[in-house]
Formats: sequence, C-alpha cells, structure tokens
Amino acid sequence: MLQNILLFDTNRQIIETLRKALEGRGCEVRSSFGLNEVHSRLRDGGFDALLMGPGVVDILTQGEVSSLARQLSGAPAFIFVPSASPVSWKEHLKSVGIHWIPWPCNEAELFDALSLDTVPGALPEEGLQPSSEESGAELLGDSAVMQSLRETLAMVAQTDAPVLLRGETGTGKELAARFIHQQGPGRRHRWVAVNCAALAESLLESELFGHEKGAFTGAVRQKMGKFEFAGNGTLFLDEIGEMAPHLQAKMLRILDDKAFERVGGNRTLKAECRIVAASNIDFTAAIREKRFREDLYYRLNVVSVDLPPLRERREDIPALVSHFLRKYSLRFDKTVYKVSPQLMDELQQKPWPGNVRELENTIKSGVILSRDSSLSLPGSAKAHSEKTSPSQPGIVPQDGESLKEYREKVLLHYDRLYFEKILRENKGHISRSAQQAGIDRKTFYRILAPLGIDPAKFKVRK
Repeated sequence: MLQNILLFDTNRQIIETLRKALEGRGCEVRSSFGLNEVHSRLRDGGFDALLMGPGVVDILTQGEVSSLARQLSGAPAFIFVPSASPVSWKEHLKSVGIHWIPWPCNEAELFDALSLDTVPGALPEEGLQPSSEESGAELLGDSAVMQSLRETLAMVAQTDAPVLLRGETGTGKELAARFIHQQGPGRRHRWVAVNCAALAESLLESELFGHEKGAFTGAVRQKMGKFEFAGNGTLFLDEIGEMAPHLQAKMLRILDDKAFERVGGNRTLKAECRIVAASNIDFTAAIREKRFREDLYYRLNVVSVDLPPLRERREDIPALVSHFLRKYSLRFDKTVYKVSPQLMDELQQKPWPGNVRELENTIKSGVILSRDSSLSLPGSAKAHSEKTSPSQPGIVPQDGESLKEYREKVLLHYDRLYFEKILRENKGHISRSAQQAGIDRKTFYRILAPLGIDPAKFKVRK
C-alpha cells in the first residue's frame, strides 16, 4: 500500500484530520501548507503519492495542479473536489490522470479511493500519464545524431534488458530513460527514479531495498523499497557511478537473480522491474581505481547508449529554444515568443557545458526577465562579444597546434569563464552556483578541478 504520503492544503484542520486517519493505517505523512513548500518537498522526493485537500481547487489553477502531479515521477496524485466545483475541473483532472475524490467524504471512502495502489506497480487504465514536457520533449531535434538516438532507444525499449545511459550532465539521460519506459512493455506500470548521489549511503540502501520495523534506530514501521514499489515498471538509477561498494554488491544479486531482502529482514522478495541506469563518470577509470565494480559494470552494460552533448548538435538549439519559450511562457503567464537572429546565433555559438539543462535554465531566466514578447538575456551580446574576441589571451591558435588540441583549449577557456562568472555572481556559494549551472554539487566540484578554479577565492570575506 501507499506508505509515504505528502498532504497539501491551506486548511490546517483538514490536514490534521487527514493526517491522523492516514497514520492510523500505518502511513508516513508529511504536510505542506503552501505551493512553494510542496514544490520543494516534491523535488526532494521520497513520496509514494500526493494527496491534495479540497482547498487546493480554490487557490490553484488547473495547470498548477497538473505541474505538482508531474513532479511525482509517475506515482499517483489525488485531490478532493468539492461537490460544487465546475465540471471542467473534473474533466481536466481525468485528462491528466489525477484521481479525484468527492468532498466531503468519510474515512472509508478515502481508503477505498486510495486502494487502487494496493498492488505494487499497477496503475489503472486512466492512470497518471507523463505530460508532453516529460515524455521526451527535450529529446526533440532533427539532427542526424538525435534521429539515430531515438531509433536506438525505441529498439532498446522493446526488451527488458538493463540499459546504461552515458553522457555529460544535462544531456537528458533521465528523459532518455523515460522514453525507454514509455515505449516499452512496462509503460502501463510505474516509473520510479532514484538519484544515487543525492542520498547518504545508509539512506540509499533503505530507499532502494526498504527496511523492516526495528531494523535500525528510527525505523518505527516497515518501509517498501523502490525495487518493490516499482513493481513491473521501470526503476531509473541516476548517478549510479556514485553508489557505495557494498550497495554495488547487492545490485549484483538483483541483476542476476532478481532477488533481495529488506534491510533487517529475512524474507526474499522478487524485483520484477526493469533497470535503467545512468552516469557521467569514466567507468574505465572508476574500475581501475576500485571505485566501481567491474562485474557490476558488465551486467549493467548489456545495452549502452551515449547521449550527445549539446555542442555536437547545435542545429537543434532553435527547436529547443522554441520549446522552452512555450513551456515557461505558459508557466509564468507570459507571451514571450520572439528571438532575434543575433540572439539565436549567440545561443547556437555558446559552448553550453551544462548542455540542455543549462540552455533550459537560461531561457527560463530570460522569460522571467523579459518585458515584452521578445526574449531578453541581459548582457548577452556584450558577454558574447567579449568571449569570442579572437585577440583574447588563451584562445589564439598556436603554431603546429592540431584542430583537436585547439578545440579542447577553447572549450576549457569557455568553461573557466563560465564557472568563474557564476561563482562570482553567487559569492563562491557552491550549492547556488551548481543550481544555476543545472548540475549537482559533486559534478560541479569535478568540473572545477581540471579548470584550476578555487571556489574559496570567490567567497566574500566579512
């Protein structure tokens, strides 16, 4: 059954009533009273379902409710709909796969509505479907490399073999994994994503395998792990290269025998889900340095797919820009749809070390700051002219230098300019700088090292 539920409503009395009822059935419940708070908690993850109270219908738009549901990565979303609500609300909720529950209702009706999830991994016919934004929109592009990628992913999707997605940060590895899930035989079942780098080692073990009551201090009740929760769907293991060695050993048994035990448990459970893993590490180096098990690598690498960096498919940038303009104009109630030829040329020439994620964040920022229908990126033309000046030190071709050597030098130069700029803007704050770049802290540190950048130099001394 559903174990970790996030409650959202502005009425504390309603929240308290629902919380007591759910905890009485053994659920772990977290409460949110504001939109920003619930977005933040959904980003942190760890919830099996979102349950929205009747007050949400009055304070949010239909689009905002849909946006909240999409953050659950395929887990079910429920909302209480007052009897006096317009029919259009119920039709909209059905169209996006959000389960609505008539309000008022009694406790029996509540648990009857939630009972659709008692079979792990099973979704109803009209179950939650990803939006077009999440179904591979950022995999769009007519470049030869993207057409080949989509064809490869479509073929891979028809099997249940493990898949290893490789590529730089921000290239769309999770979107590629979603594409595989949605094209494959498990598309009617759950999509579950876990970032292996985002959780401490002990927490990750419990998150993946679950735990029994009393397994460790604080384990006050049994918890279902993601392998079990995913059922016959897809489990996406992002940043698997950061997984601790002893968890890598447990992964071997999952891949070989599809069997595991919860932490502190003796009963052997079956893992029926498909595994798609992703990482941006150099596996050859990681294996040589004993950071990643060679036997696990070979089991994961049954099918390996490399995702191209944005700089290798610049012709796709106009389509991506148009997509992000529509996405964020709708989200922020703007009408930004024009991009000047000069600005588009500038966007196509940038090195984009953060790839599509960095481009998305750039367009998102531009939409927010634009005053009319034309996209505005403050200081972009000036910054571009400064960066591309051929007389700038460090990017002038040297005698006898090969094209490959020159390109590597130029990219390093641009990367250094970029990361120094955002560190300066954020006063050396790593978390904020990594968020602006669209990458995680560990990746941010790994990029800084070869560039010779010391973030401490950018901190403001008091």
